[in-house]
Amino acid sequence: MRQGPEHITSPQHDTSEHTRWNFVFIVMESSAFMTGMASVDLVAVLPLFIHALTPSTVTIGLVTTLQRLGYTLPQLPMAAILGHRPARLPYLRWGVFFGRLPFILFVIYLWTRGVENPTLTLAFMIVGFVSVSAGNGVVAVPWQDIIAKSIPSTLRGRFFGTMHFTTALATFGVGFLVRWALGPNGPIFPMNYTMLFTLSAVFMAISTIGCGILREPIRPVLERPQSLRSLVAGAPELLRHQGFRSLVLVSLLAFGLSFTTPFYIVYATTQLGIPPQMAGIYIVAAVLSGAPLSLVWGYLNDRRGPRAVIRGACMIVSLVPFLALAVPALTTAAGAALPGLQKALPYTFALVFLAAGASASPLWIGTNNYLFELSGHEQRPRYIALLSTLAAPRTLFPLLTGWILTLLPYTVVFWLLAMLGVVVAIISWRLPLPTNEPDPVSLDSDTAAS
Repeated sequence: MRQGPEHITSPQHDTSEHTRWNFVFIVMESSAFMTGMASVDLVAVLPLFIHALTPSTVTIGLVTTLQRLGYTLPQLPMAAILGHRPARLPYLRWGVFFGRLPFILFVIYLWTRGVENPTLTLAFMIVGFVSVSAGNGVVAVPWQDIIAKSIPSTLRGRFFGTMHFTTALATFGVGFLVRWALGPNGPIFPMNYTMLFTLSAVFMAISTIGCGILREPIRPVLERPQSLRSLVAGAPELLRHQGFRSLVLVSLLAFGLSFTTPFYIVYATTQLGIPPQMAGIYIVAAVLSGAPLSLVWGYLNDRRGPRAVIRGACMIVSLVPFLALAVPALTTAAGAALPGLQKALPYTFALVFLAAGASASPLWIGTNNYLFELSGHEQRPRYIALLSTLAAPRTLFPLLTGWILTLLPYTVVFWLLAMLGVVVAIISWRLPLPTNEPDPVSLDSDTAAS
């Protein structure tokens, strides 16, 4: 007998009057933004730029951590601000504009001053990137809420899959541009990175314009304002919801592991002797694994539910550090048996980024759709913000990894990450079905707390 889907969809699965419009333009603007970020890839490009200015691995981890914190910290205050407001689109528009402006100013600084003062350049770069992340944190709640309100649950998997697929197609070309820019035939330092940062700023501007033309369906909201204190105080009760608690654990560990990927490119170039221009090839490798699979993950989400997608993503995330350890060893062993194969290491190491790229879209698709199916319209901002806040320690993974690398060899650190990957894979298989259960925290208690 053929079994039906293993998930229970939320009751809010009606098609919005803006479904088609937002499907097209959210895919376009988000794809533009993510393509722009790929130009200065946090995994394969930005670490090399930082390493050219300072040898500190802690700095690489610090930048990544500050970016993640910038994204996380604004979300609870925004949930408190937006909980009782039917219109969230204005906050989205202004958030992306002011959040991305400092990054554009950083690009102007590069064109006018270059890297004559490495410390000042790093400071401007950190401010620019953290500002982008903080702006995204401000708009995360309204952006996800507009998606949940305008894209029905039976279409969200394909929606997110299409988003990642179109991004992957654009990023494919960007990967070759990165390879040329960082290669021996490209512009000299720092003009090569200046060009990549400029390309990123152009795509960000396109995305910002796209955010300005989105449409927002109006859905039920809280009758009274909800204070920030009441949101925080209600977290323990919300964690008694097994589905939400399990989702927090997966978001904490799986995303935390994915945030450590920048260290693999530093390991490749500093420990394995792989040329920096291979960063472009690694971006292409991540795209080749992520692009076609994003559509498969989206289809799987709509057919089998987000739980199946999360499980697959966690299995792949756990595989990445194992590959970083195994690929060099196996390539060396093969080179001993067949002379010449050792030269293939720069290309065989691409398997690490193939796995990292394959995990990106299912993590995003699975966790977002799982959360949407747990929450109703009125409480969705609170669910979104609390998930991000409770999983915030994941932002410390890069900083902690960078610090540990000052004490231990890369291989030992990768073994520690691999063991943690096994843990998150086990947790993912214990996820319950996502069900839209009654909110465990009453609105009266929120009002009283305020």
